[in-house]
Amino acid sequence: MAVRTSRLERITNLVLALLDTSRPLSLREIGGAVAGYPSEPGALRQAFERDKRTLREGGIPIAVERIDGEEQVGYRILPEDYYLPDLGLDPSEEEALAFAVAAVRIDGGVGRDALAKLGSPGLAALPPVAVLPSLPALGPLQEAMRQRALVAFDYHGRTRDVECYGLLFRSGAWYLVGRDRSTSAGGSMRTFRVDRIEDAPRAGEPGSYVPPAGFDAAAELRLAPWDHGRSDGARAPAGEAGLRTSACEVVVDVDVREARGALALAGAGALERRAHDGSVRLRFRVGDEDAFVAWVLGCGDAVEVLEPPSLRAAVVRALEAAAR
Repeated sequence: MAVRTSRLERITNLVLALLDTSRPLSLREIGGAVAGYPSEPGALRQAFERDKRTLREGGIPIAVERIDGEEQVGYRILPEDYYLPDLGLDPSEEEALAFAVAAVRIDGGVGRDALAKLGSPGLAALPPVAVLPSLPALGPLQEAMRQRALVAFDYHGRTRDVECYGLLFRSGAWYLVGRDRSTSAGGSMRTFRVDRIEDAPRAGEPGSYVPPAGFDAAAELRLAPWDHGRSDGARAPAGEAGLRTSACEVVVDVDVREARGALALAGAGALERRAHDGSVRLRFRVGDEDAFVAWVLGCGDAVEVLEPPSLRAAVVRALEAAAR
């Protein structure tokens, strides 16, 4: 009686097969070496592409290389792309790092393999303090950022070509920070909510850009769409070579559902008044109008833009387009 192989077992065996080879394997060779794949070529291709996408979304890069023969394309996982380098940590540092990975995880278990590689697999069984959501676009964006490859994706109805400088999780969402070359000749700094990317990100040639020296993605995210000062009271720098867009002052009413998060982003100095029902009126400066409109749309009917009229009209147009 044949033993049925689960998809998880098949994907695990696929990783092992692609790691344990000195040359790229054709799809036919993969089908013969990995238990669980169907024998019919069309079904085999479909199952493999689904597994390959799952691995890439999980941050495991699969190299695609030209090979001789009928299929012409082969696949493997390069050890230098997969295995963690020796971090030179002492036992106490390993334990601290392992505990941090166990405490905050990406949904779906990403990070547990890293714990095993660190020599602390037991901590992977600890209940996580926080579980961050996983998104299909995260893997390709992480790989593009690692390779310094320009990445293309559709966002708000048009194609963007972005130099990825940072991925951060804030206020319940993943954000990509980078230079959008599609906006002007020199490009401009933009912040994108990853869950609003409309298709699969497509990476270009590796090494196609170099991030600005000393770039702080967390600071950039804090200032986009908000443009308030830093926590030390100093005014934030305008950025390099005019990367920031011009700032304008906005006034919004935010109901109790989003009040705490909006106030945390805008800063305590933005509060104009707080109502008995928990809603707030905020006044602050916006450094990236596109990002601000995206944030308002993400809050649904919890946020109303009062000033300026131009941004209120932009939000109305975006809502009408979404309704259509």
